[in-house]
Formats: sequence, structure tokens, C-alpha cells
Amino acid sequence: MAKSTGSVNLPGKGIWENTFDNRIQNIPSYLPGEGGANPGLKKGYMVTAFPKNNKANNRFYMLNFLYNPSTIQLSHSIDAANQVMPAYTRSDEDSGTPLVAAGGTLTFSLLFDRSYEMSDSSKFNTIEGTYGVMADIHVLYNMVGINAPQVVWDQGGGESASTSVDANNVIGIMQMNPVWARFGQARHAFRDKLPNLSRMEYFGYVASLDITYTHFSQRMAPVRCAVGITMQLMSTAGWV
Repeated sequence: MAKSTGSVNLPGKGIWENTFDNRIQNIPSYLPGEGGANPGLKKGYMVTAFPKNNKANNRFYMLNFLYNPSTIQLSHSIDAANQVMPAYTRSDEDSGTPLVAAGGTLTFSLLFDRSYEMSDSSKFNTIEGTYGVMADIHVLYNMVGINAPQVVWDQGGGESASTSVDANNVIGIMQMNPVWARFGQARHAFRDKLPNLSRMEYFGYVASLDITYTHFSQRMAPVRCAVGITMQLMSTAGWV
């Protein structure tokens, strides 16, 4: 959930994971043999990634899906610009694995709805009840670096060559931050039988975002939105 900033809850860097009202989240599912009479629907998410040898206590951001996308488009192609030679053509002394784009793109759309939070008086003082789906969008902004603190460089130089700008009032530049997009969940007996791509788990960075706000409150707080996401897939070497 979101952190409180003083006496006022503001959207932005304090939101590291989005949650939803139980009334819209608990959609029943009746599938025999799937863990009970009503195990519920398994929903996907996006989460920031860190290298496997990273010891730092980094903050992760997780964007939970309210609904899984109805369509997921995946394309693979050879990227001649990378000029990465396959392993069988390289010298035995070259044991490195290039950390580059994998020549694939992933495209999907998400829907977010904060009707329950915006209409429930008991949640008016929460970020979701005040800003609606901006709570979800700012988790996404945090993931792609848009909410990262900005730095202004002093052209005059000197010891203080840069100063930080108030992160709450600045929309920064979208960055190539590695993330995982996970849609599926395998049964326990087959969890490790197929590679990540076969389990519908994808690794890369968000290349483009398309956000459409569709409903608003009387204060012009967005209640619903559709988000189109395109990811550039990357090699997972060094990250898993």
C-alpha cells in the first residue's frame, strides 16, 4: 500500500504496491481439482527486477492486475543492430553472456477500476478514494522511473554541480528499468518443467505506455482507466 506523507496522502513515490477493494477482487472460480471449490482467479502482476548478485536493499515496485489482460501479443524477431553472435560461433575463451534486448516485444492492455473506493465514504481519506486510479498509475510511474528524483545541473560547475528537484512536483523521464511481467501460475507438479517464457513470465523493460482515463468523479479524479503496455524483452542472464 501507500505510505503517508505528513498529514496528507499524495500519489507518487510512496506508492510501491497497489491493492483493490475485496468487493471487486473476489471473483469466484469453480474449476475441479484446482485447490478447492472456490480457489478464486489467479491474477498477474508486474514487478521491478534486480540482478541476482545485487546485495543492496533496493525498493521494489509491484503493479497488481485487477483483471488479467484478455489478449497478450508476443512477437520475436532477429535484431541485426545488436550484432550478437550465437554461442556456437564464438571462441571458447569468450564465456560472457551479452545483456541485450532479446529481439522480442510483448504487448498487452490492463483495466483499472476504483469505483468502490471512490464511492465508499470510509475510504475517502485513502489514496485510492481520493485520487482513484492514479494510485495504480503512480505505481507504474515508479516502475519506469517517471517518479524518480530529478537532478538539475549547474552550468557554472563548482563543488555543488547538481541539485535535486522536489520529486512530488516533477514528472521525470521514462527510464529503461528491468521488470518482470507474470501472467500465469503453473501447478506445483509442473512448476519447474518449462522455461519462464512457457510459463508466461517475461523479462524486459517497458518501452511505451498508453493511458486512457475513461470515467471521472465530480472533482475530475479518474475512476477508471485503460493502460496499454509494450515491453522490449531482454535476456535474463545475470538476473535470475
